[in-house]
Amino acid sequence: MKTEFTINPHTGEMVVRSADEALLTRLQTYVGPSQDTDCGQSRQSPIPSGSNKSAQVRIASVVHGSLVDGPGVRSVAFMQGCTSSCSQCHSGHTHYLSGGIGVTVSELVSELVRADVARDGVTISGGEPLAQPEACAQVVTHLKGADIHVIVYSGLIYEDLVRAKDPALDGVLSLADVLVDGPFVVSLRDESLAYRGSSNQRVIDLAKTRETGKLCLLEWE
Repeated sequence: MKTEFTINPHTGEMVVRSADEALLTRLQTYVGPSQDTDCGQSRQSPIPSGSNKSAQVRIASVVHGSLVDGPGVRSVAFMQGCTSSCSQCHSGHTHYLSGGIGVTVSELVSELVRADVARDGVTISGGEPLAQPEACAQVVTHLKGADIHVIVYSGLIYEDLVRAKDPALDGVLSLADVLVDGPFVVSLRDESLAYRGSSNQRVIDLAKTRETGKLCLLEWE
């Protein structure tokens, strides 16, 4: 597995992705044990814990300043829970349906749109965001209401989502700007691809797809 090191030009922080435990331990010897070096994002948000009885959405974490979850500098919500079990998934900790923390949609959106954080957009990843379709649709609705560019990553296939005729899924597809669809497939791993891991995963321009009525793909570099 290829380990990626990136320096965030806005914060000066180094972000590390796809590092094994031994490498992380060595890195912490140099950068200090307090640094977050177990993912490809730079700053994890201190969203309140999961004791909230009115929780509407389960998340693994929120991070800001990510350079690896879509073009530009992005705030990212990692939704909790996924049943796809993709081999060598780098976000295995997000798979457990009972893991993570419970927050309200309002709390999550408030963190994602924080005025003190510079961003080019928001990415909703996971886990499987569309395993919580109603919550995901609400989050996307609020973000687009604030005129924020939204990317959604899903291990599901666009055509299957359309065929499901689920109001919440339709809500996501009718508002989000981009959908990266399809599971990670080890045999199709392609390290030359930007912001995704295997060649079966498509970058779908949802805005243009809605406008033309035809599936439109983006080329990310």
